[in-house]
Amino acid sequence: MLIWDFQSSMWASRHIEMKKIYSYYQSIQLSNQQEEFACANWWKHSWSAQGWEPVMLNRSHAQASPYYNKLQQKLMQTAMGLPPEITSRFDWVVARYVRWCALHAAGGGWMSDYDVYNKGFSTQMADGCEDDTTLRINAGSPAYIFYATPDHCANAIKKFLIEPIVSHKVIDEADVLQILGGLNSILPALYHAKATKDLPRSAAMKNLSDA
Repeated sequence: MLIWDFQSSMWASRHIEMKKIYSYYQSIQLSNQQEEFACANWWKHSWSAQGWEPVMLNRSHAQASPYYNKLQQKLMQTAMGLPPEITSRFDWVVARYVRWCALHAAGGGWMSDYDVYNKGFSTQMADGCEDDTTLRINAGSPAYIFYATPDHCANAIKKFLIEPIVSHKVIDEADVLQILGGLNSILPALYHAKATKDLPRSAAMKNLSDA
């Protein structure tokens, strides 16, 4: 059985330097913690199988970024006056944006949601996507996979600080950043798990592993 220790921010060190895939965990009161841990386990399993080193970041990493306090202040100001359907999930909104501070503090790189199962996205494919002049992010939905250098992260956070991030709905990060995409070619190699009435996200991820 796979076990993830959320008290540790990194997996055991390796003798060979591996490309890292980061994700971000923040305890959210309304979420099912057991389900979140299960998703993170399958995330770690699938990315490790493709030759990556999974690293889970958390709020303490985000707080190491010099932009954290300003972004947190912007988010708290944004929360005032929002409709109930958004305020009830605003902790998720905070995590979505604060994770950019965590990646900035970690030195940049690849980041995904921890319910993204890697079906075949190799580190060699990632090398072909990386372009230090361009932030790479999925578009058309909330960001669940992106590549950003430290400068990309800093510029993105600065944009979040001055641009609206919520209107009648939460605005997708790619739309805030005015990025059309750039990762369409790799998306078929990833599976972003969605819960259904009969199947939680972790079970959908497990099914891929068993296939």
